[in-house]
Amino acid sequence: MSKKINPTTRRIEEYKIQDKKHAQIRALLERSFSEYPEGRSYYQQVPSFRYLVSDQKQLIGHMAVDYRVINMAEKVYTIFGIGDFCVDPDFQSKNIASHLLETVELEAQKNGIDFLVLIAQDHGFYKKKGFKLQENTCRWLIITNQKTLGIGHRNISESLMIKKMGKKKWKPGLVDFMGTIF
Repeated sequence: MSKKINPTTRRIEEYKIQDKKHAQIRALLERSFSEYPEGRSYYQQVPSFRYLVSDQKQLIGHMAVDYRVINMAEKVYTIFGIGDFCVDPDFQSKNIASHLLETVELEAQKNGIDFLVLIAQDHGFYKKKGFKLQENTCRWLIITNQKTLGIGHRNISESLMIKKMGKKKWKPGLVDFMGTIF
């Protein structure tokens, strides 16, 4: 018999997260991603805000969100960049990931965000949720071990996924992330 859960979801701005919560986030990220940077609660750069899902006092779900503009085919668009998206392995298959995506989609629609953007190696779940792979050449800031190494510039069509939130269309051509990839 599976354990019944009663999760709560909280949206929190990055600068408001206290040390104890950062420790819980680090632990979840390290359990969820085998090569996650040890001792950090973010991959390359801190996000704008996060969605955290807890079951009583245990953190069981996480989504980092970057709010920013990108330059695509010489026009500026607003995005929510999704990163570090995970659910504790003991709590998967309980619709937590779907709930998190629905939550960020509602926030994006309510606030006039043009697109949700993420980078994924496994596309199945995201395709079921309406995301599409894109074939753009991209430019971004490369950060490794908390140091800027340069500018990346290549096609990442095997992993760039987007979901349209408004009426604007995703265009072919160069996508300048104007910062790191999430």
